[in-house]
Amino acid sequence: MSTLISLLGIAASVVAAFELGVPAYYLCAAGFALGVVGGFLGGRVSLSVAAMVLAAFVFAITDSGMTAVLRLMDVDPRAFFRANDGLSGLIGSLLVLGLTLLILRARAPRAYETMLQTSDDFDRVVNGVGKLASWLFVPLMLVIFYDVTQRKWLDFDTSIMDTPFFVDSTKLQELEWHLHAVLFMLCLGFAYRKDAHVRIELVRDRLTRRARVWMELAGILFFLLTYCYLIVSFGWVFASKSYQIGEVSAAQTGLSHRWIIKSMLPIGFALLFTAGVSAAFRCVVYLFGPSYLNQRSGDYAGTHHADLPKDVATNGPIAD
Repeated sequence: MSTLISLLGIAASVVAAFELGVPAYYLCAAGFALGVVGGFLGGRVSLSVAAMVLAAFVFAITDSGMTAVLRLMDVDPRAFFRANDGLSGLIGSLLVLGLTLLILRARAPRAYETMLQTSDDFDRVVNGVGKLASWLFVPLMLVIFYDVTQRKWLDFDTSIMDTPFFVDSTKLQELEWHLHAVLFMLCLGFAYRKDAHVRIELVRDRLTRRARVWMELAGILFFLLTYCYLIVSFGWVFASKSYQIGEVSAAQTGLSHRWIIKSMLPIGFALLFTAGVSAAFRCVVYLFGPSYLNQRSGDYAGTHHADLPKDVATNGPIAD
């Protein structure tokens, strides 16, 4: 029942996004409240967080959401957002974070197990999107092959230009970097959770296990999540303005709907943010949770450097 309540909260925010006649601020408030209630009643924390985040996001971007509330208060929305957009977003993020921590605290004595369950749920989303996006490699290679082959054919037989098989090379080349950009952006979070990025292993792998996890947690909180928040915030403005003006390619024969590729920037970093939250939960469980959860939560406690002695590379320094 509690999980259903959170799902109803998500549904309310989705309906609000389409602005079907009911003011979005009513539906978003209901969606946010249902997410909180579902979390405190024992539903999946991941769904509760999703309901809260989606409600806050829809409330912020729709005309019948925060904009309508400001007008009711006789406040100029444009002036308000120009002066307080970053602050309002930060307050909303901290509110969601605080409620999430309270929900987790209410799950005691199994709060740490709940954190790992929530981390697993976030990972399913991030990894699922990453694995699905990885298939874009196939059309990317096909487009490159066709583009190169077509240009080679034109060196010998230009009659292909009068057939349905001819596609302007500008469109093909733009499609290539569009596919590459989508592939890269949607796999950022997936790569992070698979620990596929570069590390300064010469220093890190000579630290104790707990020191490695502390370093990871500090990096997530002070750098990764902060950077992702800024990119999502500015990236949304970047993509929405492109949509509003109907931006197309600067080339006369290029692709239209430039907002689609630009929207991949905030989406990709939102997924990376989710992966960072998942990793932060695991680090917290490893550092403060019971020892029997160390194996499940110790994703970032291990070593990676191949040149370290076998006992150190496998088990870490003895002094822990």
